[in-house]
Amino acid sequence: MKTAIPFARWSGAFTLLACLSLVSGPLGAAEEIDADGVLHVKNGSSPSQGVETLKVEELWRAGGEDDEVIFGVIGQVLDDDDGNVYLLDSQLSEVQVFSPDGEYLKTLSREGDGPGEVRNPGNMIFMTDGSLGLVQRFPGKVIKIDLEGNPVGDLAPGNIDPTAGGILALADGRSSEGNLVLGCVSVHIDQAAAAQNRECYLASFDEEGQEKARYGEISYTWAAADLTMTEQQMFYIWQRWGITEEGKVLVPAEWNEYAIKVFNPDGSLDRVIEREYESYQRTDDDPALAKFIFDQIEEQTTAQGIQGKFVVEEYEPDIGSIRVAPDGSIWVLSSRGSRSQPEGIMATFDVFDPAGNFLKQVAVPCAGDAVRDGLFFVGGDRIVVVTGFIDAIMMQIGGGAGGSATPEDEEEPAPMEVICYQIL
Repeated sequence: MKTAIPFARWSGAFTLLACLSLVSGPLGAAEEIDADGVLHVKNGSSPSQGVETLKVEELWRAGGEDDEVIFGVIGQVLDDDDGNVYLLDSQLSEVQVFSPDGEYLKTLSREGDGPGEVRNPGNMIFMTDGSLGLVQRFPGKVIKIDLEGNPVGDLAPGNIDPTAGGILALADGRSSEGNLVLGCVSVHIDQAAAAQNRECYLASFDEEGQEKARYGEISYTWAAADLTMTEQQMFYIWQRWGITEEGKVLVPAEWNEYAIKVFNPDGSLDRVIEREYESYQRTDDDPALAKFIFDQIEEQTTAQGIQGKFVVEEYEPDIGSIRVAPDGSIWVLSSRGSRSQPEGIMATFDVFDPAGNFLKQVAVPCAGDAVRDGLFFVGGDRIVVVTGFIDAIMMQIGGGAGGSATPEDEEEPAPMEVICYQIL
């Protein structure tokens, strides 16, 4: 089974540069140094092989104003071995399946708490047994169904004891070569202190839900008496990491550091891939998803008599997402590639070889706004664009909070549309 990785998120992308690398050594090679026993692959700001533009053609589209197909919020796209496309709708809590030529085939799962049913799934994974795993955010578990929609069991990760105030939510998930990796948020409620002690971590699990290895973690406390929420806590590294066909896990190092930690499946650090990079400072015109979420939370907490501090970062995270292509190359969408792009280019990616050498940049000529729309690579030869991705999320959050995500002087966003392209 093949996985599509979402690239156009609120985290954004990077600017196009086309100079040859000035790093000494063979073409495409970076400087390699040993730091405390860990290999660091240090690249300059420019790729060794310049820039290329993909050639694509539209295959099919679904949804939008004039289609009978209606989408809520499409948050993940996968394809199976037959080339069928699976669209996870986190708002409608279902998966719509389309043939390679765009014919609607079926809908899997539905909203509910029964066998094979799910609520507000945040991701989906093809499991090692051939089933489709729906990653439910809360309560955190993976609901497994076969490809006809029949329930085949659940996977509850970790050893969270709800009777002791423990809660587990799942923020993300991917799988490759038997390495099931989930993004977890473990919450312990301290009633006496009116506080939540939270731990976010990215970890590997076996088929019984037992944790095997960790690839990153942070801890913090939300206390009613002194509430502080930050964007880095809220979003952590969710949706910004990748996994290789061998099960290695690629994780951004820091918010404003262009560095990727490459972990072996057992959790040992294999290497760190670095690139010279200037962080992108946000402007008033940038979509502020974090600010919108915090405004919704602040409205609710203020109504409860709680005054909080909500910190939105001045800069976008340097690394917006990581994709590992079928040939092993590493595609990075940084904070500049979705902004100030040439006409006709939706986004541009940094491409590294498996060892971490900065080879080239690849421009994607699909119609759309890479900051507000979703961009997914499906296998190695197709791209799926989901229009209005950020607007749909804001509408979902605003509606769920009892408010409106659309200001009175603005029109309601157009219905979400899915467009599939063939890479030529």
